[in-house]
Parts: sequence; structure tokens; C-alpha cells
Amino acid sequence: MEPRGMLQVILFWFNLAAASIGDEQCRNISSANNITGPQCNALVDLIGTCWPRSPVGQLIARPCPEYFSGVRYNTSNNVYRECFANGTWAARVNYSQCQEILHEEKRSKLHYHIAVVINYLGHCISLGALLAAFVLFMRLRSIRCLRNIIHWNLITAFILRNATWFVVQLTMNPEVHESNVLWCRLVTAAYNYFHVTNFFWMFGEGCYLHTAIVLTYSTDKLRKWMFICLGWCIPFPIIVAWAIGKLYYDNEKCWFGKRAGVFTDYIYQGPMILVLLINFIFLFNIVRILMTKLRASTTSETIQYRKAVKATLVLLPLLGITYMLFFVNPGEDEISRIVFIYFNSLLESFQGFFVSVFYCFLNSEVRSAVRKRWHRWQDKHSIRARVARAMSIPTSPTRVSFHSIKQSTAL
Repeated sequence: MEPRGMLQVILFWFNLAAASIGDEQCRNISSANNITGPQCNALVDLIGTCWPRSPVGQLIARPCPEYFSGVRYNTSNNVYRECFANGTWAARVNYSQCQEILHEEKRSKLHYHIAVVINYLGHCISLGALLAAFVLFMRLRSIRCLRNIIHWNLITAFILRNATWFVVQLTMNPEVHESNVLWCRLVTAAYNYFHVTNFFWMFGEGCYLHTAIVLTYSTDKLRKWMFICLGWCIPFPIIVAWAIGKLYYDNEKCWFGKRAGVFTDYIYQGPMILVLLINFIFLFNIVRILMTKLRASTTSETIQYRKAVKATLVLLPLLGITYMLFFVNPGEDEISRIVFIYFNSLLESFQGFFVSVFYCFLNSEVRSAVRKRWHRWQDKHSIRARVARAMSIPTSPTRVSFHSIKQSTAL
């Protein structure tokens, strides 16, 4: 006999043996079912699904096959078959709920790629808005007070964080992760440092508002160097401690992610959570004071504080929600995971845009200063245009003739 024929015979007997084993297992399952009255006998269909002995007139559900024709299926879904009243099984079996795991993986990859596009788009828009806001605060010297200096530094921290995000995305790949070279660990440390500075500058926003409103407007005691130390200096030793912990306990994959049972990431995540909680307490106290004491006040300074509180009330939960999402497990449900991926991508990538809008573009001081600059430029431009037109007008003929007549009479 040829080798190919021998192989076909072996496969035939193997499939027959497997079918016999399946029938035997199906009968064992059926024997455990104590059913009285009319019933459908145990049966194994061509796909290999066991239909145990079942009462008539019911729609029977069985798990989808784990493996068939070289394809793995999701066994959490069910296949259905009806047991007729005459004790026979329906010829047609409903396998529509059985989904290939390969298709699910492809769908997950598709959603992941869409989320990556959203992240790139959001970070690009945010970086553009942040740079515009940075230039405005730099050029508008007339509004350079402590409150706006804090806004300016917060925007700067977001610019640096977005810039390092692009560096991470464009330089990191699986080969670099596995090599765990020094420069990739430094890039990760820089990204985490600017991530922490975002939260500490938001903490600075909360501290300033709390001091200005709750502590009887005693902002004269506040100095710029205090907020510089708070926003830029304090996060540095935190990241250094985190880097030392990573170096000794989790020194792999460019310090991205974390190994099971190792909690070094909480060295910098813990302070971020702490300042968020303190800021929420600040805001609660600020809103309470504003609603009780400043409701009737209409001074320009009070109006500015109210607008600052509104901006912080919007942005602080935004920052907190996006960070707290990292501690949320979306579960195994596919819809929950998809919603989590998109929601997190949108909020994370557009943070800088929202910061620019609420702290710069909607800031009445900034808008007023820009409007004055624009009107001043228009006035200068119109004056120059009038002077240029006057200089370009030729001497009129009547004036020339009068001058020549005057000269002739003098002679």
C-alpha cells in the first residue's frame, strides 16, 4: 500500500476512535440526567458537540466546540438545538453564536489601532494648542501675575509631557524593550517625571486658589519660588527613588509596565493620588466658601477667582478620571474593554487641549490683553497707511502754477 493510502486509513480509524470516545462520553453525561417521560436520545453531531438525553419540546444549549478544523472557538458562547415533541432532534443546529477566537483577536487589534490613531491625533492637537498658549503667556507681559505664571508653568509641564510621549512612541519598539538599553530607561524616567509635574502643578493651582479664597485673600505671602519648588523640584526625588527601585527590583523592558508582585510604580503613583485627593478637598472647601460668602460680590478680582475655580473644577476631575482609569479593570466583556480603550485614549490624549482652552483661551485676562494688542496693531497700521498715502500724493497743478506765478512777480 502507498504511504498516502496508509495515512488515510490511519486517519479514518483515528476519527472513528475519537467519535466512539465522544459517543461514550456523551452517554455518560446523559446517564447523569434523570429524565422521565418522552425524551431525545443522546447524540454526537458531525462537529463533535454532545447532545445529551433531553426532554422533548425544549431548546437545548451546549457550549461551542473548543477546537474544530484547525480553528479555536470561544467556548463561553453556546450552540442551540431543538428536541421535538416526537423525540427526535432538529436536523439544523444553530452555531451562529460560535465565534472564532482569531476573529476576536483581529477585532481587538483593529480597535487597538484606532485607539493609537486617536492618541496621535489628540496629542498633536493638544501640543499645538499648548504651544499657542505658551506663546501667548510669554508675549503678554501685562498679565504676568502669580496666578498666570502658575498657568504658564502648568502648560509648560504638559508641553514637555506631550513631547516625551512622542519620543516614547517613535523610539520604543519590541526590540528596544527587550534590550533594555540605558537611553530607553532614561526616556521612560523623563516621561514619568513630566507626568508627575502635571499633577503637582495642578496641586499648585489648587493651593493658590485655596490660599486666595479660603485664607482671606492672603496671596501676598505667596512667592513664585514656592510654586517652582512644588511643581518642578519635588517630583525629581520621587522619580529618582522610583528609578532606583526599578533598577534593583524590576530592571526590564525599559521600565515600562510592572512585574507581578513588584510595586515600585507606586513610588510615583502614590504622590500623584495624594495630591489629587488633597486638591479635591481644596475644591470642596473653595466652592463652599464661594457659595456662602462671595455670592453677592461683584469685584473683578472675585470674578477672576470664580472663573479660575470653574476651570479647576472641570480640569481636576478630568485629570483624576484619566489617571484613576489605570486602576480600573474593564473585565472580560468585549464591549467593556472597547469602551475603556476609547474613553481612556480620548481623555488621555486631549488633556493638554483642555488645559489650554480653560486656562488660556477662555481666560478673560488673556483675551482682553490680546484684544488690546490687536486694536493697537490696527491703529498703528492705519496710521502708517495714512502717512504712506499722504507721502505718495503728488503736488497738485494749481499749487505749482501759483508758486511759479509768485516767482515771476518777484522778478
